[in-house]
Amino acid sequence: MANLATMLDVDRFPTIFDRLTSHLPIKDIVALTRTCRKLKLLYQKMVNRGAWDIDSRLRKFVKDPLGFRERLTELEGIISGSFALQFVDRVDWEGSDLDVCVQLGEKADAFCRYIEEVEGYDLASRTVAKYAWTHVDMVHAYDKVVDGEFIRLEIILTHNHPIHATLSTYTTALVNVITGNHAYCVFPNATFMKRQTYPTRIPDYFNGVILTQKYKDRGWGFIQRIPKQKWVTGELDLGCRWIGDKHTWKMALSPMSDEAADSAEGAVQGLKFEMKKCQDHYDGVELEWLGVAAKQGH
Repeated sequence: MANLATMLDVDRFPTIFDRLTSHLPIKDIVALTRTCRKLKLLYQKMVNRGAWDIDSRLRKFVKDPLGFRERLTELEGIISGSFALQFVDRVDWEGSDLDVCVQLGEKADAFCRYIEEVEGYDLASRTVAKYAWTHVDMVHAYDKVVDGEFIRLEIILTHNHPIHATLSTYTTALVNVITGNHAYCVFPNATFMKRQTYPTRIPDYFNGVILTQKYKDRGWGFIQRIPKQKWVTGELDLGCRWIGDKHTWKMALSPMSDEAADSAEGAVQGLKFEMKKCQDHYDGVELEWLGVAAKQGH
């Protein structure tokens, strides 16, 4: 009887390889790469076989995924939110949107026109952001119907580099970024190995109960207490980090034009951010969260 290493020989059994690996969670992929020499390159072989095919995932939302990514790069935009999390985790949640962050100004205006004129979306709403610390000024929601399915794309307009908005989201599991040619997961060990997520805003009823319940239902444990310094794991080490450091999971996406790829490479790579443990009290309850903030100036 063939063993697992033989069945995962992609050169001999490509179809079996694709079907078996499509069901593997990330922690099992990592575990298998550590079992024997034959499986050491399992992850890279999965990448080469298109296990993380960004164009396939984007095709639900846009007609021309490659053109969309090149346009995103040209206008210095990024993809974040639940789409980025689903892409890295290789899952697809029914009814989820595509969130694109672009800095307010001419580039954002150009991207909105692109979405309407090239991709055929209709503007559904404009919502002004309520809190300045989210780094978001306004959200434009665009809708269209494809093959009878309702599709929504949201353009999040930020008042500085869009990475600030991603880092100021409410929980670490959502701190993932997709540029034109790379995907970055900032907290991969907590998010995909331990399936845990930490608050990155002061917990209130909306982001501490309603929003976090969604991710509890999807299999993540929500950790309300930030570990003490000596117990903090590597990816949550307090102090300064940068996107693309040793704790970041960085994944190359399918090729773009050389010019677009060169531009995309510098979109977020190397951007520094600070992490600190924050505490406050409300109605006699001690609240803790992980403060994550990008350094200004990028």
